[in-house]
Amino acid sequence: MEQTNPKPSLGSSSEQDTAIETPVILSSEMLDSLDRMIYWAKFLSIVGFIAVGLLIFGMLTIIFVGQSVFGAEALGLGFIYLVLAAVYFMPVYYLFKFARHGRLGLQSKSQHHTDQGLMYLAAHYKFIGILVVVMLSLYALVFIGILATGFSALSALSA
Repeated sequence: MEQTNPKPSLGSSSEQDTAIETPVILSSEMLDSLDRMIYWAKFLSIVGFIAVGLLIFGMLTIIFVGQSVFGAEALGLGFIYLVLAAVYFMPVYYLFKFARHGRLGLQSKSQHHTDQGLMYLAAHYKFIGILVVVMLSLYALVFIGILATGFSALSALSA
């Protein structure tokens, strides 16, 4: 039950051209770990799709029911829910595709499906990484804004 990868994708392409290519051998323990990862990835992706559905349901509820209570502000809040659902959908989709292709790859011992699954997992982590960088940048801007507001309020009080 060993699978090999003829071209490991580590390093730059120039390093790959000059490096000695050795196959990556997946032991039965590694395959078991991959199987458990796929199980949890599928579970988390299904829960994620449910969460996206709830966000969309919340958006529709806010737009149609909340508009009579809050007026035009409900449209803005509904738009925020839509943006959150759209942003949350992509990593969940990539995780689901990883689980699907990874499962096919393990069941049929298909190198192609296993590779596709791992590419989707890489896309999932890339998306999450970019999202973290964006969120940290927003947090930094909010923190700077709070500090600037606090200093301006403090200088206005002392003057």
